[in-house]
This record gives sequence, structure tokens and C-alpha cells, in this order.
Amino acid sequence: MITKTAHSTLLKTTVIAAAASLAVLLAACGGGGGGSSAGSGATTPASGTSGASAPATALPPQSSVPAATYTSNSPAAQIFTTINGYRQQLGVGQMRQDTVLDTAALAHANYEQANLASGAITGYAHDEASTLPGFTGAWPLQRAQAAGAPKNEWVGEVVGGAYEANPPGTPGTDCANEWLDTVYHLQGVTSNTESMGVGVASSTPTSTTPGVGSTCVLDMGTSTGVGASPDTGNTADTNTVPYAGGQQFAANLIVHAPVSGETGVLTAMHVETPNPAPDVSVPGHPVMVRVNAQKGDTLTVSSFQLVDPNGAIVPARILVPQSAVSGSGAGVTADPNNGLLNGVAFLLPLGSLKANTTYTATFSGSRDGTPMSTSWSFTTGAQ
Repeated sequence: MITKTAHSTLLKTTVIAAAASLAVLLAACGGGGGGSSAGSGATTPASGTSGASAPATALPPQSSVPAATYTSNSPAAQIFTTINGYRQQLGVGQMRQDTVLDTAALAHANYEQANLASGAITGYAHDEASTLPGFTGAWPLQRAQAAGAPKNEWVGEVVGGAYEANPPGTPGTDCANEWLDTVYHLQGVTSNTESMGVGVASSTPTSTTPGVGSTCVLDMGTSTGVGASPDTGNTADTNTVPYAGGQQFAANLIVHAPVSGETGVLTAMHVETPNPAPDVSVPGHPVMVRVNAQKGDTLTVSSFQLVDPNGAIVPARILVPQSAVSGSGAGVTADPNNGLLNGVAFLLPLGSLKANTTYTATFSGSRDGTPMSTSWSFTTGAQ
């Protein structure tokens, strides 16, 4: 479950992970102490001390970052390239490679892969049990610090898996694209984080099982301008991205996904847990809008529609945080899992979108009372 808590003057939110589907498996929800599936259950975070505060000024969105050192076209390189490419299109800034987080992410990927294979755990998760092989830390923050992350760095994580029937395939690209076809994962990987570490662990094909299963872990760091440090002794801090700091886009902008003119958009949402619409059998591809929420700013929704080329309105549910229900139009629905962040709203079609069709999305609302609106189009792919 994504949680929202306050730490001194710092507002923060826990990054989601999710559950299974056809091509890629996404981990059960992590931070805040929920969604444990490792061995004997959630491990109580160890007590820790906070380091010095980060510089007071956040970064603008970074349009370029140093070249990553991953092997060319490796699964890790695929994730790095796909996520950063999409973040660049959105205007939220690319994340630089963080080799310390690489170490932490790979360690957790190996832990998940090995313990899933042995049956010690039954699904992807963010927590680790100290009694199981490969343990490096109970939660993403502890694992990052064990690998050498600075005490003032906040760490959020997403986890998933891919299966390639005819390896090598593109497991990293598959994991990344599935994260981008969800509600909570999409929100997480397009947040104000500034660095990333990637780990991918894969099975070894044999003559009887020629396919390859891979576990993908993406750890995201935020330290610039956060103003306070995470507490390893507070479970709510251990898989979390702060509202403040990191990369902050302009307060008068609306970021949206799919992006303007995007093609090949998937027609249906990838399944995730918690399910943002458990009563909808096959939701369409999620449509997200987000605004700068570095002070926990509230985005209310006046109108949010998706129309097809004939002008027909697509039946959809408008999901907002509970804090945004008051002040929004009557058609909004409070996120049933309390997982949406301030400054974010989703339009979730109540059925699959049509293939090879151009849709137009129109949004109007307010950021802390200041009116904001936008309209754009995107085109679905064959599926």
C-alpha cells in the first residue's frame, strides 16, 4: 500500500510495486510495512540515524545524464534507456545512473529470483527476510545504505519480472513498458527522483526449460533539496520518494501520459496489485496527468475526458487522491488504495481501447486553486 506521512517538514510518499500478469509480473505493494511476502513476513526495520540534510534547492528536469556503464543492450541497459526516454518525453527529467543503487537493486533481484525458484517466497515483494539466502536488507532503504548510499538519500523501488520463451529477447524493455502501462507504477517511475540503479537476475535455460525468466528491480534515489533524511527505523521511510527535492518541473505545467502524439499505446492496462479498479475486468490504458506537488500541492479535477475519432466519450473512472475529492467535480472517485500522490489524477477507461485508433484527452482542474487545463492526442497500437 502506498502511504503518505510527514517527517519534520518533509512530505513524502511511498513508491508502489504490484502483481502478476501475462508477460511481466509486478511485485506486491511494499513500503509502509504492507504487502510482505518474503519468508516469515515483513522484517522489522532496524533502528538508524539520519544524516545531514541535502542542499536546499531542487534540480530542474535534466535533459541529459552521463552515459550509463551497463553492457550495451543488456536488460539493465534496456530499462535505463526505456525509462529515461519516456521521462524525457514527459518533461520530468532523466535519472542518472547510480552505481550504489545498481548494487542494491541487483542484490534484491538475485534474492527474489533465487527464493522464488526455491519456493521460499511466492511472489515479488520489496521486503526481505533475514532467514533467507541472499538477504541484504529488510527494505529498499536499508539495502541501499548497506551498499553505500548516503544517509540523506531517499529510495523508492519498483519490481517486476519478464519471461522470454525465445531468449535473449528484451526482458528489460518488457519490464519497463509494463510499468508504464499501470497506474501506481507509472506514477512511481515518473516522479521527481534523480538517480536510478537497475538490477536484473535471470534463470539459466536448459534443454527441458529453454525459456528464461527474469526479475527486474529499479531503485530510484532522491537527495538534492529534500531538506530531511529518511529514518531506517521508521518503516514508512523505507520505500519512499519525497514530494520535495529531486527534479522539479515548473509549477505552471501539466505533465501527462501518454505523451502528445504518442503511437503504439497499449489498449489495456497491465494488471497490478493493489488493483486501482478491482470491479473492472479489463481496464483500458491509464491516462495520467500530474502537476508539481513539491509542497504536497493538491490537484483537483473539474473535467477529464477521453474521446474517440467520432467524438464519442470513452466510459472511464477518474481516480484522485482522497485529499482531492473535495473541490473536484462530482464525477471523480477517491483512489480505493490511498496510493495516488498529491498532484496526480488518472483517467481509467472501463474497457480496452480500440486498436489503431487516435484518442483525444481533455483535462481541466486546479492546482491549489489555480486553474490549469490541457488537451492532447495519442494513438493506440494493434493491442
